[in-house]
Amino acid sequence: MRIICLLLLCAAIFSCASDPSRLHQTETMSPQAQRFLKQSTPPVFESPLTAATVSPIREGQRAASEAEREHLRKTLMSSMRWETIGGVPVAVLTPKTIAAENKGRAALYLHGGGFTLGIPDDAYAMRLAALLQFPVYGVQYRLAPEHPFPAALDDCLTVYAKLVASHDPHNVVVFGGSAGGNLALAMLIKANTAGLPMPAALGLSSPAADLTRTGDSPFANQGRDPVLQWDGLMEYFALAYTGDDNPGDPLLSPVYADYWPGFPPTLITTGTRDLFLSGCVRLSRALRLAGAQVKLLVWENMFHGFDLIPDLPEGQEAREEMALFLLGGGEQ
Repeated sequence: MRIICLLLLCAAIFSCASDPSRLHQTETMSPQAQRFLKQSTPPVFESPLTAATVSPIREGQRAASEAEREHLRKTLMSSMRWETIGGVPVAVLTPKTIAAENKGRAALYLHGGGFTLGIPDDAYAMRLAALLQFPVYGVQYRLAPEHPFPAALDDCLTVYAKLVASHDPHNVVVFGGSAGGNLALAMLIKANTAGLPMPAALGLSSPAADLTRTGDSPFANQGRDPVLQWDGLMEYFALAYTGDDNPGDPLLSPVYADYWPGFPPTLITTGTRDLFLSGCVRLSRALRLAGAQVKLLVWENMFHGFDLIPDLPEGQEAREEMALFLLGGGEQ
């Protein structure tokens, strides 16, 4: 009997190994997410990024997103204008509807893109502005590799300092995704050191909290995340930003920072396929152990940046959760 059980167990293991779908179930995903998963694979770079190699990628991404952004500008925004705040370009996104109770409120948005790509007037910022029903200030921080650490961080802190000086800090919220989540955390750490007030709430979508490739998911989700992988992609993003600095520095990998009870209430969203899942879990624990308020939401089978994708029901749900959290000042 013991031999028969062993043979049955071996057969079951072989069956799973020979059928990858048995190991990567997708029944809990929406049809839209299943299609995205089947059709998408992360891009891969052959060598470290340079100004020459990254420039055409930036131009291509902006051109590819222009039609969607133009549609959202017309349908969701009353205005989109550029300002210079403390010498830093900022896209001010004002939604068509501003609730009466939201007068005087503002959100600071730090976009993602691996510290080398991305724009502040992206579709995610406009969709959140429409849900929040108050203006969003998107920082056009300097990008690597032309401007490595701490250029982007300095730009974000400059705009944040001006925003909390011109608004009641209790009326200011901050949100960012991926690299923008990293910058948001580091920015508030530096702001606290400088004696600046904290915002009412912080929203982080799949934050790049650890640039050292520590933890389970940077390895376990390699090949499972259709948007991001470490080898040939995140490793070069991280290198472009960190330069010669230690990637384990808390301002580069905020998961290692010393947090405090007065850190703003924080929402972290991620998914079980997200390359950064482990960093999100560890960040949540670091904040909780420090006495800060933190909420971690993990979507089954979702991947890096899923909430940026417009036609995913899971993404819409995550955006609504983020808006509710920020609107409530972290109270849910």
